Amino acid sequence: MGLPNHFDPATAHLLIGVAHSVQDVAGALMMRPGGLLRILKNTETGEYYKTFEIPKKRGGTRTIDKPLRGLAMAQERFAAVLLEVYNPKPFVHGYVSGRSFLSNAQYHQRQRWILNIDIEDFFGSIGFARIRGIFMSKLFGYNDRVATILARICTYQDRLPQGAKTSPALANLIAHNLDKELIALAAKENLRFSRYADDITFSSSSKRIPRTLIKAWEPEYGDRVVELGERLEEAFRGSSFQINRDKTRVQLFGERQVVTGLIVNQCPNVWRKDVKRLRMKLYSAKKYGLEQAASLWIGLDAKPEAFWSHVEGWLGYIKQVRGEGDPVLSKLCKQAMEANPKSSDWIQEHAHMIHQFDLFLSHASEDKPRVKKLHDKLVVLGVKVFFDQSSISWGDSIVEQINIGLMKSNFFVPFLSNTFAEKGWTNRELNSAISININRKGRILPICDHDFHVGRNYPLLADILYESWPGPDADEEAKLNEIADKLLAAAEKAKHSQ
Repeated sequence: MGLPNHFDPATAHLLIGVAHSVQDVAGALMMRPGGLLRILKNTETGEYYKTFEIPKKRGGTRTIDKPLRGLAMAQERFAAVLLEVYNPKPFVHGYVSGRSFLSNAQYHQRQRWILNIDIEDFFGSIGFARIRGIFMSKLFGYNDRVATILARICTYQDRLPQGAKTSPALANLIAHNLDKELIALAAKENLRFSRYADDITFSSSSKRIPRTLIKAWEPEYGDRVVELGERLEEAFRGSSFQINRDKTRVQLFGERQVVTGLIVNQCPNVWRKDVKRLRMKLYSAKKYGLEQAASLWIGLDAKPEAFWSHVEGWLGYIKQVRGEGDPVLSKLCKQAMEANPKSSDWIQEHAHMIHQFDLFLSHASEDKPRVKKLHDKLVVLGVKVFFDQSSISWGDSIVEQINIGLMKSNFFVPFLSNTFAEKGWTNRELNSAISININRKGRILPICDHDFHVGRNYPLLADILYESWPGPDADEEAKLNEIADKLLAAAEKAKHSQ
């Protein structure tokens, strides 16, 4: 349900600031006073909520209280007002536009140690009194009557309901005092700190773990019992939040480190077991049909639509983490198409992105005669190469075919020369390849002309190892054979790792 064009959240905030009655609040939210009064009388009866369970990604269920009719409208409009007031700090990644579980995980990648702390019953621990209090604080400045009205709109059974559009921003606002204490602790100890909803993470590239954070843990390896520092414990007590002890864990360098569900030892990645489990679900759907797959994986009474929504959610999650053009994603999408030909358009598109080429050879047209020598050696070795002269047919869209070639190739191999650097076209190819492969390390294999300076022309590639094209006095034949052999080895290794 979208907001009406004439509803202005900033104006509504000003009107609520001078409101004194239900009628005033209704006017600010552009609702009928009688309708809002009826909602307020029945917010606790369940008349305006539909309660149901949804499966969590890693097992178990989550209770959702979905607001209905006029209450849903009131919450949606007031949620827009909240966003006028709320200015999220950079360390808050949950429920913030432009940030996500992925940005949260990326912030803690490649650290010597990571500490994860979970807030116990995050939404459920925030009740009517706390919400009313924040509306009466200096941040909002609403009077006590208006604060009471708004707190009744935003809470259900003395908690923030999961399913209400107002709950995420309010939870972040209530957690501000806790955040303030934790970021001060992190700054004092030179640590990284972030919070994604109820998931709190500290990390550091230093080997030392400060005792203000962790007093001790036992045993040294494996599942540990962690004793947190007194200052950390006091931060939670002072903010009226509880720590979920079962989810408190310290992860050291050399172990699998996980932040918001992603492995972050190098760059954020999904768990292999999750990919394997999704393959099993898709296999079940293809062999037994969507109805039986839904019964097996979701629940006895689950509908095929619920199962497929679950599958597409997982595919979207993998796409977000691993990025466009990822071969694992492409194979999963192809498997999804085989199970359900009516899959979403983006799944169908990715299903056709299965790698057909081992290498994409990128070069300036002036360098084609030299690069053609390498191309011919690779073809003799059985390497599948995307090479514009042989891979684009008469009548094809050059832009479209090159983009497809980038997506369908395991490796991007640019021949970097002074001519290459001067060309707009080759630079667009390189930028596209960097964008596509940003989450797939080692997929760009540069070859540099003997007189070309990489760092001066392409700083993003300065830390990537590259091969050098033989100079005028070198044995070109021997050097090209060596480069072709290395590219063949990379192509074979990639095939076996997929």
